[in-house]
Amino acid sequence: MADDNKRFFEWVEVLSKGILLGGSIGAIVGWFDIIPLAKGVALGGLCGCLAAINFKQRRDDRSE
Repeated sequence: MADDNKRFFEWVEVLSKGILLGGSIGAIVGWFDIIPLAKGVALGGLCGCLAAINFKQRRDDRSE
């Protein structure tokens, strides 16, 4: 059970970092009026989430 909790918290950590980083980059893009701010944060958060999942999967594959 403790191993499952550890894996869950690893996923939460990776996803939260990805969403925050992607949303921040999206906010910067929105501040430069390339796209609207809300859309930039939303799209950045989504891209950050997908990038975080990809990063976690690659890191897990490399450690095996």
